[in-house]
Amino acid sequence: MHASTLSNILLILLLASSSILDPPNSISVEARKLATSNNVFKVELIHRDSPLSPYYNSSMTPQERLKRAPLGYISHGHNIQLSSSFYNLNDEKSYALVPNGGGYLMKIALGTPKVEFLAVADTGSDLIWVQCQPCNTCFQQKSPLFDPSKSSTYHEIPCNSPDCTHPDLKSGCASNNYNNNNNNESLSSSSSCLYECIYGDNTQTTGVLATETLTFPSPDATSPSLSTTSIFGCGTDQQGSLGTQGEGIVGLGTGPSSLISQLGSKINYKFSYCLAPLTSDVSSKLTFGADVTGSEVVSTPFEIGERPTFYHLTLDSISVEGSDNPVQIPVGMDVIIDSGTTLTMLPTNIYNDLRAALVNAIGLNMVPSPIEGYDLCYNTGDSGEFSPPDVAFKFQGAEVVLKTINTFRQIEDNVSCLAMLATDSTPIFGNIAQVNFEVGYDLQAKQVSFAPADCTN
Repeated sequence: MHASTLSNILLILLLASSSILDPPNSISVEARKLATSNNVFKVELIHRDSPLSPYYNSSMTPQERLKRAPLGYISHGHNIQLSSSFYNLNDEKSYALVPNGGGYLMKIALGTPKVEFLAVADTGSDLIWVQCQPCNTCFQQKSPLFDPSKSSTYHEIPCNSPDCTHPDLKSGCASNNYNNNNNNESLSSSSSCLYECIYGDNTQTTGVLATETLTFPSPDATSPSLSTTSIFGCGTDQQGSLGTQGEGIVGLGTGPSSLISQLGSKINYKFSYCLAPLTSDVSSKLTFGADVTGSEVVSTPFEIGERPTFYHLTLDSISVEGSDNPVQIPVGMDVIIDSGTTLTMLPTNIYNDLRAALVNAIGLNMVPSPIEGYDLCYNTGDSGEFSPPDVAFKFQGAEVVLKTINTFRQIEDNVSCLAMLATDSTPIFGNIAQVNFEVGYDLQAKQVSFAPADCTN
């Protein structure tokens, strides 16, 4: 979808009269087969570059796999970054390109009969969506596009329905003029509820909101599949890079259109994940309905922003092992925790202080980055000299100690680079920093918990 087409869609999309900041409508969700032990069930997560992923190419080096990953956009002077439904590239004048494409994929099945997809599990967005037939503009994907005409459980949401209005989503009625001028056969009628999302990595989706049976295949043969009726986006106009790393998005954010909010009490408003290292040959796990437990669990409160979606944490300080002076952080600095963003993004002055402390502690000569966008790279050959110190992120009430696997990313066989970058926008605690932690979200207690774990086990 070209920028001009997108602009036309935005101009003719007649949003519902309710303000985007109005309280959300309650979304009716019929859950079936969710009465497992204490409403707890698990699904697998697969990193895009894991040997388990259909996108994995064993003939490619780590550097080649990273080079095929898209560069995501971060805006200068904007308070919303990667994975945001409200982040519009056309509204900004200045952007930074950063490495992205390190998402974790979740297997879902839609419709009756079921059609399976691998979608990005994303705490930084809300909407669940896949590409649908008939499609005007779609990116290539490995699975066939979802064909709603072949599903007996697909039902479009009328644009005058309360379920067409969401504070976390741009949606509403399309004008008759739009349908007549564009002969858009993918939109059933002018009464269909249309949605539009633009993400910070330049992925864009526009389509129809509908309800459909959503099934989570069991990770093992001993457990039954789990199904629910969910609101989702049936995308008929897409562009961007998502097709190189997934076939849709499952939003796990705080807004009412997210999977977590729709399941609600059926999962005790709780979920957690344990992300295995990027090159691991085992899957990661996403658990619904359970607390993170253990003697080393630490918890920090989260806030929901003016527009719901993000989990906002308060960062008090960052310290480098062996350094007497912690990195100075503004009081109550806001940080978004996001499973859909690869690198950790820090304000430029804080990043520079942390970088200087790491350079001093590591004490080795740096090497040029083999890939655009990365900084602070070292030769990590067989000498064993490369031994970065631990880095502690001290959130409000919770100290999270990052190991080398969380702070440096292997770029090629003998080169690793810092998995953090500078930004002039809202900081993000990315998914590399969360590897080998059980990270739990409790939407009723409004807290995020961390516990060190071996996520390959």
